[in-house]
Amino acid sequence: MPVTLVLVNGRIRTGDARRPVADAMIVSGERLALVASSAEVRKFAGADARVIDMRGAKVVAMPDPDGVLRRGARASFAVFAQTDESEKFRMIDGEILVDELS
Repeated sequence: MPVTLVLVNGRIRTGDARRPVADAMIVSGERLALVASSAEVRKFAGADARVIDMRGAKVVAMPDPDGVLRRGARASFAVFAQTDESEKFRMIDGEILVDELS
């Protein structure tokens, strides 16, 4: 499945003891295809993929805010601004519901 969305420069809890926090992820359809560094993720962004700079924003798994985001998980998350914690982006099962990061 093609890369549909690339989010870079954020703060993402991975649940992986070796790499507990990542700063980028790729969405392919309704799944997370990769959660890694911004440099790693940019290598896979195709010409048709939308790339969003999260500017240090925190990414929270949805509907369980204590959940983690990892490869293969459903693309259900929200992005909160670093400055005022306001919601800037929300995706549930690959569908964008809130988009203020453009």
